[in-house]
Amino acid sequence: MQLPKYKKKKRIKLKVCQEPGCGREFWGHPIAKYCELHRDIKQRQKQKKDIENIESKNIIFRHNYTEAMDLEFKCCLEGCNNTFTIRMFPKQYVYPRFCMEHRNDFKRANFLRIMQKK
Repeated sequence: MQLPKYKKKKRIKLKVCQEPGCGREFWGHPIAKYCELHRDIKQRQKQKKDIENIESKNIIFRHNYTEAMDLEFKCCLEGCNNTFTIRMFPKQYVYPRFCMEHRNDFKRANFLRIMQKK
């Protein structure tokens, strides 16, 4: 049996804790990010998600319909005169603001860029 001729060297470095506001120095493996205290996830700060305003992409349409009905709406994008049909449901008030051609962000931005060139 052949034995290895080298000894695996422990790579331990002096690191700084990546938790916001901590900044403690600790000895750890090169990929370690947190000190002993913040290795436990319960001790870390919770990351807050950026909350986007719901009305930027949707219409809040209050109604008192008791049955599902179809209504025509005009696209809210400047320069687009398309109309589209939305099915209204009872007790549901949030509906899309844009027509099917402009529902995603890329298509809206592309349409506005094309309209500016004209």
